[in-house]
Amino acid sequence: MRSMAEWQRALGEAAKRKFPDSRWSQSDRLASIRKQLEDVEASFKVESGEMKSDDHRHQDSDHRIAALIADILILAQTRGTDVEAELQKVLEWFESRDGQT
Repeated sequence: MRSMAEWQRALGEAAKRKFPDSRWSQSDRLASIRKQLEDVEASFKVESGEMKSDDHRHQDSDHRIAALIADILILAQTRGTDVEAELQKVLEWFESRDGQT
């Protein structure tokens, strides 16, 4: 299984290969993340029967979640974020008794 850092690197490199001339800024990536989140929400609504959609982006909630995570990891790769170190800090915050870490 790949580490988070390996996923981050692989997804960042794959995005560059697929879109070699892309000059997306961090703001562009954030807009994409927002759109991915909207797709996750819509897929949940389709899954629960609350909404009907023939859009392929709304048919598989698990895939939409993975696409959202990929976009976030690509943003992290662009920024040079050490996701594993930051996730460790987040875990420590969740595990702290007072929630103030």
